[in-house]
Amino acid sequence: MKKITLLGLLLFGSVTAFSQTYSTGTITLTNTTNLGMTLRLDVGSEVNMTLTGPSDRWFSVGFGATSMTAGTDVVLVHTNGTLTSFDRVLPGFGAPTADANQNWTINSNTVTGNVRTITASRALNTGDSNDFVFPAIPSSLNIIWARASSNNYNLVYHGGNNRGVTAVNFTLGSNDFASANVKMFPNPANANVFLELPQNLVKAEVIIYDMLGKKVKQITYNQNAISIPVNDLNKGMYQVNIVSDELVLNQNLIIN
Repeated sequence: MKKITLLGLLLFGSVTAFSQTYSTGTITLTNTTNLGMTLRLDVGSEVNMTLTGPSDRWFSVGFGATSMTAGTDVVLVHTNGTLTSFDRVLPGFGAPTADANQNWTINSNTVTGNVRTITASRALNTGDSNDFVFPAIPSSLNIIWARASSNNYNLVYHGGNNRGVTAVNFTLGSNDFASANVKMFPNPANANVFLELPQNLVKAEVIIYDMLGKKVKQITYNQNAISIPVNDLNKGMYQVNIVSDELVLNQNLIIN
């Protein structure tokens, strides 16, 4: 009896701990015409980042710094093709060097007009000394950014007008689907789970995590109703996250 009670408490504590999601919302780093940059960070069991910038040149952001301090963890959009060395570290002043361990997973790399959008994810603490450790608590974070001064990917000095620093704040995301007028059914589920979002919310990321915080599904959709097959997942408790520019939501899902 004691073992069952202890297991139940541990399970409840695990669900409670990793169901918290903190978000910066979408932050405008610079709004220069045709050269704007935005950043969004959602921190839960992992970090999910959405970064936008100009599609015709390199751009970069760094975490936990107010200047080009040596050892600062940065990401760099360094090509208009595949980002094979997105994860970088600053040597001080000069071009950021590729990290030996590429811990960011690029989920999408798209261009619409003159805007490139990168979505990527990684662990809060990768164990890599070159990587910033993201706290999963309400907190503030200094961000540095830079972009090329002309439309090319040559990693040369950006000039004083193409760099900046800002502070972003993580706040707790809502975990109440009902208050946001989001429906998820059936729950428990065994074949498909259906999501319905408000009419004014037509684009979002749906991410499903298992009890260990491992991402098992990620879907981007631009409609108000979606059916997600879950019959390929093991029985148990999962967390469903919905992330958009307007909200961050998380809710538990049981698969039986």
